Amino acid sequence: MSSSDESNIDTDADNQQSVKGGEDGDPTEGKKSYNHTPAGADPEELTALVEELRSENERLREEYVSSQRNEYRRTAIALVILGTMGVAGGFVFTVARQVLFVLGGVGLFGGVLTWYLTPERLVSISIGESVYESTAETGQRLQAELDLQETAVYVPITGLTGKSVRLFIPQSSDYQIPDIEALESLFVLPESSDERGVSLRPTAAGLVQEFERSVSGEIAKEPRPLATQLGDALVKQFELVDDIDTRVDTETQQIIVEVSNSIYDDLDRFDHPVASFLGAGFATGLGRPVSVDTEHDEDYTLVTCGWQEAPTNQR
Repeated sequence: MSSSDESNIDTDADNQQSVKGGEDGDPTEGKKSYNHTPAGADPEELTALVEELRSENERLREEYVSSQRNEYRRTAIALVILGTMGVAGGFVFTVARQVLFVLGGVGLFGGVLTWYLTPERLVSISIGESVYESTAETGQRLQAELDLQETAVYVPITGLTGKSVRLFIPQSSDYQIPDIEALESLFVLPESSDERGVSLRPTAAGLVQEFERSVSGEIAKEPRPLATQLGDALVKQFELVDDIDTRVDTETQQIIVEVSNSIYDDLDRFDHPVASFLGAGFATGLGRPVSVDTEHDEDYTLVTCGWQEAPTNQR
């Protein structure tokens, strides 16, 4: 055997012994050590760094709010300038005086309105999403613990506190709407098992109340115009979605709503704000219970609202 072969054999033996030592000896031998803690880090320095980052985050947040507020006010100033030019032009150009006065008045009114309606506080989408996530998680756990159905039924009631809407989650798949007195309790436990479930205040109850106050005239009582009003509110007033397409089928008593680009993802979650607003809004306008089912896909989201017979025992 040559000296070269003997050298190779010695090298292989050393390697095998090294591997064996890593397996049977010190478990850390032959392995890389990963330490994420900075070497020689001072706790006081880390605390100071955290405070500095927190202050920087607060400063950036304030700058963002200020920039948004300034954008509104720049728009208001521009409208006032255009309005003033329109009024001044009305005095100079007598031929188009009436038109210029009207445009100037619109500009001045719009500028003043924009200035005084500038929001003082802006809430980011992530904050609203995190708040809703807590509600969704609580509702989903409630459904799992009490073996409730996934169907959501929005029931209009007239009680001692006036008109409102309750979200009824039935326990039976062949459910029936309980009477109004039972729906005013959290746990609905009448004698009939088909009427049992839980009754909650919908997520979008406040949005529906704001919608009622802001709608011009009265809320429509028929499905088609009501669908138009609710769709416009979601897109233009509350800006929860980019676009909505509604189809009303009076024979099956269903309203199918296709939603595009909701600011809150996953519309099939428990009492999602968009589905909740549609269900509670239709229940308020039609004066009947409205069941809501959501079909969510990557390309589209369909919210199907079906109205039923009016609830009993209205007070």
